[in-house]
Order: sequence, then C-alpha cells, then structure tokens
Amino acid sequence: MKYSKAFLIHPDYPGSFYMTPNWPVGLGYIAESLRRADIEYKVCDLRFREEKKSFLKDIAAFNPDIVGLSLMTSKYRHHYQVIREIKSSFPQIDIVVGGPHVSLLKEKVLLDCRDIDYGITLEGEETILELCNGKEHKDIKGLLYRGNDKVLYTGDRNYIHDIDSINYPSYDKFKIDKYDTKSINIVSSRGCPYNCIYCCVKRVVGRKWRGRSYQNVVDEIEYWYKKGYRVFNFSDDCFNLDKERLYSICSEIEKRGLDIELNCPNGIRADRVDRQLLERMREIGFRHLAFGVEGGNNKVLKNIKKGESIEDIEEGIKNASELGYDMELFFLIGSPGEDEKDIEDSFRLAAKYPLRDVRFYNLIPFPNTELYDWIEENNYFVVNKEDYLNGNLMWVNEPIFQTPELSLHQRKKIYKRGIRLGNRLRRKYMYEYYVKSFRKLGVFASLIGYLASRNTAQSLLKRSGLLQKTRLLLKKAGIFERCIRQ
Repeated sequence: MKYSKAFLIHPDYPGSFYMTPNWPVGLGYIAESLRRADIEYKVCDLRFREEKKSFLKDIAAFNPDIVGLSLMTSKYRHHYQVIREIKSSFPQIDIVVGGPHVSLLKEKVLLDCRDIDYGITLEGEETILELCNGKEHKDIKGLLYRGNDKVLYTGDRNYIHDIDSINYPSYDKFKIDKYDTKSINIVSSRGCPYNCIYCCVKRVVGRKWRGRSYQNVVDEIEYWYKKGYRVFNFSDDCFNLDKERLYSICSEIEKRGLDIELNCPNGIRADRVDRQLLERMREIGFRHLAFGVEGGNNKVLKNIKKGESIEDIEEGIKNASELGYDMELFFLIGSPGEDEKDIEDSFRLAAKYPLRDVRFYNLIPFPNTELYDWIEENNYFVVNKEDYLNGNLMWVNEPIFQTPELSLHQRKKIYKRGIRLGNRLRRKYMYEYYVKSFRKLGVFASLIGYLASRNTAQSLLKRSGLLQKTRLLLKKAGIFERCIRQ
C-alpha cells in the first residue's frame, strides 16, 4: 500500500520537562524527507493547547493516508491513549510510530498498543519513505508490522554513514513562530562510541559516530541566519568527538562572517576539549557549555564506564571557567558502588567553580542497557518496572532503585540538596547578569537583578523568550561584553 498524505504528530508530555514547546528536531528530519520526496504532509504539535484541542478535526480536514508520531518513553501510556483516540475516530487510517521508545522496546510497543500499525526503529528517514512508496513490508529494514496475528520485525537497518546526504530540517509546515525559544537546535552528528552503562544512545542512533561535514553544519547555520536567527544550540550526544571538525566549523563560521551565539546545552565531553580549542570556540561565539560530569571521582566514573578521568573533567571545567563560559554541570545520583562519600566529591566539584547551573539527577535504568540488567539481576528495583518508564523519569524525586550503598531515603535527600544548590547557582547567575547589564542604573540595577533572579521570574522570562531577546540586544550593543571585561 502506498501513502501519499501523512499527518505528523509531536505528542505532549503532561507535567514533564518535555512539555515546553521547542523545535522537534527528529520530527523535523522526517518531515524534510517527506517534503523532498513530494509526499504531502501536515504537522501538529500537541504541546500547543489549541492544537491538542483540534487535532482530531485537523486530521479529518487533512484526510491523510497515514498518521505518524515520534515517541520518547516518558508518558508512553498517555501517548498510547492518544493513538487509541485517533484509531477510534479514523479506523481506516494507518498509524506509524518512531523515536527512541520504539527503538528501545521494538515489538513490545506494538504488542502493548494494538492500535499501532507500524513501528520504525533507529534512523527513520529512509524507512518512512520506503513505507510510503509501497515497498514490500518484509523488504523494509527497520520496520515493525503486523502479519499472521504476530508482530514481525525485519531487523535493524544499517545506519546512514553519509549524513550529509540527509537534508537538515527546513520546518516548512511547522508553526515555528509559536515556539518559546527563538534559537535553532542543530544535530551535527549521530552516534556515540563510548560505553556508559546507563546510556541508551547506542541502542537508538548507534555506537559508530558519524559527523556531518563542517561545511554542511555551517550551511544549516547560515540558512537560519539569513532568516534572522542568531542563537544556535548543538544537541548532539557527542558533539566534540572530532576536534579537527570543530576547529573547521569555527573557521567556516568566521569565514562567512556570521555574528552568532553558539551553545552546547546537551553536554560535551571534557576530555575532548583543551584550552586552545576552548579559546577558539569562544572567539567565534560559543557562550554556554554543559559538561556531563556524572560522578565526582574516578571510582564512580570507572563503575559507570564513563571513559574519562575526573582529572580530565576538572581540567576542562577549569579552562572553560577561566575563559568566561557560562557553565552547567550534570551529575548522577546512585551509580553502582556510589556511597555518600562519593556524593560529597560531586558536591565539592559543583561548588568549586562559578556555574550558571548544576543538575543532580536520579539515575534512570533504561531497558536493554547494562545498568538495567545489573539492577534486575540484583533485585534493586523499588518500583514497578512498567510504571516508572511511564513517569517523568529523572525530573522527579522518585528513585527507581536503591543499592546497599545508598538507600531510597538517602537518594531523596541528595536530590533535594542538589535542587537547592542548583536554585542558588541560578539565582546568583541571573542576579549578576542583570546587575552587570544595567550597572549604569545604579541601585536600580540591583533591584532588577534581584527580581530577575527569582524562580518565578526566571520561568516567565524563559517562557516569553524575553531573556534571550534581552541578551541578544545587549550583545548587539556591546553592553554585556564591556561589563564582563570591566
């Protein structure tokens, strides 16, 4: 069966971090593949209240052949209910799902939700086109489908090695003016060669790292630059693995005269940046760096197979701090063998340098990871395995497991302590930012800084995009940089 019209849905995630509407890069790539193949499509983002209210009417009006959803595991039962609503209203329309949830759990997704007709695992750009073009199901690698009252899987598709061949998203049918942020998220590479025991990235996008060429990356930046965008966030799982490519990206940005702000909020590896590289990145506009520290000493890092030492991590943090980067650090709570003394090492490191933010997360065991198997073998789960995957995962203080070294009670106390430290650092950062930015106003600068540093104000500024607009205006006027130098 061929499909000539596709209705693409980005689901909502009630009460979770993912509820904030930002540009859905994964769905953007799928939409771009359909657009380039002249397959008609429409996009609906259920995180927008008005679109959630009208999405069934919108499906009826568009009258698609197939509806596609990209799913993460968080709130998966809620997503299944949305799928049931669609199938109940439009039994003649086939439903296909993709995303990390499907890549991790494969056949189980279609067994749990019988209203799903197809599942696409791993990278979906080629698979969705073969499905829409009517290729025999058994010949489409990476496809889950129903046959003879069974869920059949054709096996993993080979990863796309030349990812320059995949067109970056133009978000042609997306309501981009409605998104909270006016920055562009860029995925410049896929895959991660490291062996962290908790990470499911290698199950979703592969262990082999594949980077886009530096010209292709800067082409995407320039495409949006010409449309008026000036802030770009790299969302790669391992953005800085290839240092020479990163140098080339910097040189190409400089060559094209792009005056932009660049950030790495998803976390980079500290052992893959040295002072010289950080200096170069700073010169061409990198401002915010996050480091995935995870543990405060080499014992914990070795246990989780992080593949880097605490000395390398601290050297990267120290260099970035001295060069004036806004920094954010990520730590895990409850790694195998981690005890309260190890946690103190994490807090000492978090308090040692001036930070924009720090996040302490309860460690989440995802299926088909080494961590998950270890917890199951040792009977350390303290919640129903089916239930926790449906929750908000790392953004609530509900540990999934406990170990002899750290009890449930201890983990909750550590999480609360991490929240307090993060709140304090964010308030300090915001206060100093606004005081420096408005120093000419004298005592009123302190008042502005105080008000802006409150949690409620931060949330409102972020949601309205006002913080980002203010920063860009100050940068354009040279005010903030002058204040920092002074």
